[in-house]
Amino acid sequence: MSNPVFFLCYNRTPEQLSLSKEALASIFAQDIPVHIYAIDNGSTDETWEWMESVAEAHPNFTCYRNMENISPTKVSNERMEEIFGRLGYKYFLAVPNDVILPPNLYREFLRFPRGIVTGSMTDRRDFPVFESANAVNECTPMAVALVRKWFYDSLIAKDGYFLDPRYTFYCSDCDMALRMAACGIRGVQLDLQYFHFGSASHKLAPPEIGDAIRREADADRRRFIEHWGFPVDAYEYGALAQDINFRGEGK
Repeated sequence: MSNPVFFLCYNRTPEQLSLSKEALASIFAQDIPVHIYAIDNGSTDETWEWMESVAEAHPNFTCYRNMENISPTKVSNERMEEIFGRLGYKYFLAVPNDVILPPNLYREFLRFPRGIVTGSMTDRRDFPVFESANAVNECTPMAVALVRKWFYDSLIAKDGYFLDPRYTFYCSDCDMALRMAACGIRGVQLDLQYFHFGSASHKLAPPEIGDAIRREADADRRRFIEHWGFPVDAYEYGALAQDINFRGEGK
């Protein structure tokens, strides 16, 4: 069985589409077999036509289209339910459309049996490719992540959802880190590097779209404070994640 990849795109400019093509090429270049499940989440450029052409050329590429952009949190929850449910996978690799992966990333991630495995982001396109990876810390989730079904099931059992649907997207990773801690789950971050164009979703978008995304990010940060009682950069965030009496309860 091929190794599944979840690939989400929302493009409004040629620069975003170009970066998406680079990201996808780096997924296809992995040194283990992959099956890519891609979503065009309301793009208004040539993203869907490009995805259809990829699907015609590659039987291990399946694409879906949302006619309008909807919450990435909602899209991710729905697609993960399909990947672990109807499709029956035991793990998948989540890859955004603003990264470039080394060819051994997926294989090295699979060597570590944690419920969630991430790497080390860099803004260098000429990042070094390590022959093997080593763990550097127990992590919070990041842009590229390997997610195992037992980890997914644990958060579903605790809260009824994987990513908290209160967030459009931003802060959902910090929220997950606290919920993981409450369940006694420790992820792992590896020293394996990959390129990440930070905040491409709004930096490369048309000005009005970028402004809307930044406003929604601020709203998500307020939702985090409303739920937990402190901002994501507060001392309490790190302290609670290490408190064995922490039960994952908000305000």
